[in-house]
Amino acid sequence: MFKKSLFILLLCIVLNIVSVSAVPYLDASASTPEIERGSSERIYLEIEEVGGISSAYNITAVPEIYEDNVKITPESIEIPVINDGTVIGVSFKINASKNAELGEKSGKIFIQYYDYDSENDVFLGPKTIQKDFNYEIIEGSGIYSIGSNPKNISIYVDGNYVGNTPLNISIKEGNHILRLSSEIFGNYSEKITVYTGENYDLFKNFEESEKIEISENISISKNTSKNVSEVSEISKNIGFEGILVYLGFLLAALVVIFVFTKDKY
Repeated sequence: MFKKSLFILLLCIVLNIVSVSAVPYLDASASTPEIERGSSERIYLEIEEVGGISSAYNITAVPEIYEDNVKITPESIEIPVINDGTVIGVSFKINASKNAELGEKSGKIFIQYYDYDSENDVFLGPKTIQKDFNYEIIEGSGIYSIGSNPKNISIYVDGNYVGNTPLNISIKEGNHILRLSSEIFGNYSEKITVYTGENYDLFKNFEESEKIEISENISISKNTSKNVSEVSEISKNIGFEGILVYLGFLLAALVVIFVFTKDKY
């Protein structure tokens, strides 16, 4: 009788262990996005059944963010089932307004799920796990549409070449120096202030008078260089002729000396 009771007790313990080990266990991990003010980025969530024996059912993922001017959508995502040992990926969109505070932030995702009792055909639960996630709000940008007449003028932002006109370019929020540069028309610079999410237009019409003035300066410079070269050449010629004259006088002196002294010897 004692042996029979002991056997039943051990059997109950084994069945209880098997029953407990068959309960599904979920775990989750999230990406860490960088989000510009005035824009949105997705955060990716992977939910895994790590028990490896039983499946999880009726899973609901609910995100929460506690920052002003930052929202996350949708409010929840539902997954019918995650089979044992498998991974399901979902994503949420984080929207940061142009007034969102810069810096590293955090939020939470609550994942609720049920176990299924096949013998009694009922769902057991819910069970809930909580996962923290991180994200960072960084400086936003504005859009500048830059044009010129004539076209194909080089564009520099804070001294860095970014392209030629016409050009639409994203510029980080804040104060900058915008410069248009041309070998013919010279440089045109302008101090600009960019606000997140704003659009700006800049068009520079280079005057023909500027081009002509620069061309005249180039012509004067060329003429000056030519005159200097001519003067230098004349100086060279005069110097060479002077040497010839000097050698002529020297030769004549030697001849005279030779004529007057040859009779003495």
